[in-house]
Amino acid sequence: MRASLTMTRDVIVVAPELPLSQAWRVMTREKIRHLPVVRAGELLGMLSDRDVLVRGTVGTDGSIRIPPTVLVGEAMTPTPLETCEPSTDVADLVRLMTEKKIDAIPVVKGVRLIGLVTSTDLLFLLLDRGEADPLPFEFRIFEDPRAYA
Repeated sequence: MRASLTMTRDVIVVAPELPLSQAWRVMTREKIRHLPVVRAGELLGMLSDRDVLVRGTVGTDGSIRIPPTVLVGEAMTPTPLETCEPSTDVADLVRLMTEKKIDAIPVVKGVRLIGLVTSTDLLFLLLDRGEADPLPFEFRIFEDPRAYA
C-alpha cells in the first residue's frame, strides 16, 4: 500500500496586495521559503524566496532590500500552478516535484487552498518510516575541465 499524502497543516498565506518587503519579513521570521498567495481562500499564486531575490538587492550586510512599492502580486508566480489534491499519491507527487524542480506544491480542492506540501515535508515523511537503510546510490565523481576554461 502506498503512503497517503501528508501536508503542512498550518499554512501561512499572504494577499497579493501585501508589500513584498512585509512578505519577506514573514518568510525570514518563520524560516519558510514559500508563501501561497490567496484572496478569500482562492489560490492566486505562489511566492518563493527566489521571487523575492529577483525583486530585491543584496546589501553589503547580506540583507535583502526590496523597494517598498513592490507588491506580492507583482512578484509571485501566478496560477495556473502545479497543484495536487489530498488524495494524491505520494510517489506521484515526488515524481512531479523532482521532474519540474518544484519545492512546494499547493494542495487544493477546486480553486481553494487547503494545504501545502514541501520537499521538507516529504523528507520528514521518509524519516518517519523509521528504517535504517544505507544510501542506495552508486556515486561517480566527474570533474568538468571546461569549468576552468
